[in-house]
Amino acid sequence: MSMKSLVITSAVLLFSFSSLVSASEKITVAFGEKLAPWVLSETNEGIIVDIIEAAMTPLGYEIEHLYLPYARRTKSYKAGGVDVVSDVNLNTIQGHSLKGYLSDTAYSYENFAFSLHNKNFNFRQISDLKNYSLLSWQDAAIHLGATYAEMANNNPQYSETFDQSVQVKLLFLDKVEVIQMDVNIFDYYRAKAANSDKIDTTQKVDRFALFGASPNGFLFKSEAMRDKFNTQLQKLKATGKYQKIFDRYLTADTIEKIHTKESTPVTK
Repeated sequence: MSMKSLVITSAVLLFSFSSLVSASEKITVAFGEKLAPWVLSETNEGIIVDIIEAAMTPLGYEIEHLYLPYARRTKSYKAGGVDVVSDVNLNTIQGHSLKGYLSDTAYSYENFAFSLHNKNFNFRQISDLKNYSLLSWQDAAIHLGATYAEMANNNPQYSETFDQSVQVKLLFLDKVEVIQMDVNIFDYYRAKAANSDKIDTTQKVDRFALFGASPNGFLFKSEAMRDKFNTQLQKLKATGKYQKIFDRYLTADTIEKIHTKESTPVTK
């Protein structure tokens, strides 16, 4: 082989290798769009967003974020336009007849029933909620299991919304008697609503722990990709990076910082 041919061959091999290194596989992940601080669609951040990015980006995957009203994320997954969907458990899979590969538990919500203290409610079990106006989040009647679904079906004043900030606003405006949501989402939107002159968020609130933890994961179209995620998730937990993600969003001064960033949205 001549020197010239050797140089050309080496250059081609080097270019091919560098292309492989720099190339990344794009995967589209569907998130609920109103789930702060779990999902912050304005800045492509949040606990759930950071978890899947921290797990998959080191493997060469590029995350394409798709933020949708909560119930539409599973519809988009079924339609074939999404590779991964967040906020999934076995109830979600069965209720929506989803096909795919569910990850290990990636995070858990802590759902409570919230009411204004002056109502003097004393809820002890989920069925106690059936006689009160209750605004929950979209798909809760599927996601939270049979007991919750029975209460919702027997409550003519039960409704759901994809925008969880609306739940908090209507509670403090005394438009609904009870709301049901994750405690961190409630605290986030309560603090955000406090900036409004029209809503008094200083009113005392009672919290009823009727539901327990709600474990969630990601549903993947690809079994191999799901397995890679599970391995990476365990590494994140073992190295402490997983806990750092939660600490980033659930500390005392986090909400104010997030609100500041939301006023000037950026794209990663």
